[in-house]
Amino acid sequence: MSEFNAQWQGQLAHLGAIKVTGVDTKKYVQGQVTCNVDSLSPEHWTYGAHCDFKGKMWNFFTAFYWHDALYLLCDQDVIPGALSELKKYGVFSKVEITDASAELAIIGAANESPINTELFTDIESTDKSVVPTHTHVRLTLGSESSQRHIIISTDLSLVDGLTDGSSVWQALDIQAGIGSITSATSNEYVPQMLNLQALDAIDFKKGCYMGQEVVARTKYLGKNKRAGYILTAPTEYDIEVGELLEVQLGDNWRRSGQVLSRGVLDGQTWLFAVLPNDTQSGTDLRVKSQPDIIVTTQALPYSLDA
Repeated sequence: MSEFNAQWQGQLAHLGAIKVTGVDTKKYVQGQVTCNVDSLSPEHWTYGAHCDFKGKMWNFFTAFYWHDALYLLCDQDVIPGALSELKKYGVFSKVEITDASAELAIIGAANESPINTELFTDIESTDKSVVPTHTHVRLTLGSESSQRHIIISTDLSLVDGLTDGSSVWQALDIQAGIGSITSATSNEYVPQMLNLQALDAIDFKKGCYMGQEVVARTKYLGKNKRAGYILTAPTEYDIEVGELLEVQLGDNWRRSGQVLSRGVLDGQTWLFAVLPNDTQSGTDLRVKSQPDIIVTTQALPYSLDA
């Protein structure tokens, strides 16, 4: 399943969720992440990152409130390490931080997909909105013709019979300029290297949090020399996350960057990779371990100066 249409739906098996509960949830997480969870309303979600003291990301997530908990939706592969780091100072606060992935069905859905229209009949939503019910919650990405949804439910039977749509969903994320952090790339990049400033995932006015000094210096002193880029290949290729990319200089090839995520849509391979921030659209690169595979950079859907 590599096509996307108005009726598309699929299980997002690559995603999981960290759940934070307790009276100190807002205060504790606020001091750990780049986004402002203190001012986040239950009606909206936000992107965010959790960094070490050097500003390197342990995790990149989508944060939202549901019932009495804060959820951090992220790549399931990164959760063991990210969970350990997020819990590190939790012993001093009244919080409980757990991996809630096994408790949730996580589904991607287009506007007219059966599961979306059945669970959320006539309930409209806008970009970054959260629509909750007792057993389900819908997060909306994009608007109008590009709108799609993540539906999360405590009813695990919702995924019965659904095809895994992770590859298509990741391709759609990449088209939107959204990367990801997995165990292969955790603790390697500062948030601006994934363009998180352009995704409103960094609140530069919220005050102190883990890695805040480095993130602020990167912005105000122009220290960052790398950024996230979209790349495509015209056919489907098996390219692993963490693969190195090379650019040609004369007769030689030199390391240029690393693949952070991959998806397949309509028979094309889509990659999100960190490259030098002066890389031009239309630049050809090759996969180091598979030098016959050439991928080409595409224009980003936002400004890196945002």
